[in-house]
Amino acid sequence: MENYIAVRAHGLKSRLLTRNDYEQIVNGDKDVGAFKDYSLIGEKDTLEEKLEKIYRVYVSRITLLAKASQEYSPFIYALLDRLEIENLKIQLRHILGYARPVIYYPYGRHIGPAKISTLKTESSIWEALRERDLLTTDVPKFTTGLVAEREAFLDFQYYAYLMKQLDAVRIDKEEKSELKEAIKSEASLHLAYWTRVLKPQTVENLAKYSGLDAKPAEITLKEESTTDLLKTIHETIMRKIITRIKTRHFTTLPFVYAYNFYAKLEAQNLEKILLGKTIGLPGEIIIRNLIFLE
Repeated sequence: MENYIAVRAHGLKSRLLTRNDYEQIVNGDKDVGAFKDYSLIGEKDTLEEKLEKIYRVYVSRITLLAKASQEYSPFIYALLDRLEIENLKIQLRHILGYARPVIYYPYGRHIGPAKISTLKTESSIWEALRERDLLTTDVPKFTTGLVAEREAFLDFQYYAYLMKQLDAVRIDKEEKSELKEAIKSEASLHLAYWTRVLKPQTVENLAKYSGLDAKPAEITLKEESTTDLLKTIHETIMRKIITRIKTRHFTTLPFVYAYNFYAKLEAQNLEKILLGKTIGLPGEIIIRNLIFLE
């Protein structure tokens, strides 16, 4: 069954958009809806509707793999659960006074968008997580009033949760070791991101409190912008983690982890394109912000 899921992931990977496809969308030669997997996206759809349909494609792809095996579905679904964490971050920012429009990702295995939208206090968010066993520890005493500290804690809790789901999966020892190292490395890169936003000691304390055995990765940046840092992190994940998994574990569960990265990256690329075109960014700037498959 493990091989079967990996083979299906390869089939899904073959349908991912290419650099040429992205360039056609950016240049206006094709609409997103012209591509088969995104055919439900119409020209008259609002930006919010287009983004929702894009992420529904990502969710449906990973759900297809999760449904193929009861044995591995908890871990595969846990990869998707990242969207729930992102939705909770969105709600936290809304609660703490950020004026951005609230647009949720269309996913909610534990806490759906409809439920999240009813959470009106910070404490209600932690309680909702606790009720669904998504917190691996108690909520710490935060040392700042910054939303970033809460978001960092949610990130670290997610990686601890994902590691817990992996521990419960029965797979080859080498495969499990590879996945643990991948998750740890990915967490280290996000730790590095948060040390650019918060005091390094605050970040390390939150990670340690969450039970993460990871230190901030060393990332060299020419510029200090958040956009550049996040792009560097995703490129590093693909180059150092995903490429290794893809090469060593071509037909086993770790490849599903790699495919999840690719599928989510496609959704993020399309989101960048639509947002960029909406605000009138030049095509070359939009292209420069995309990440292409190796």
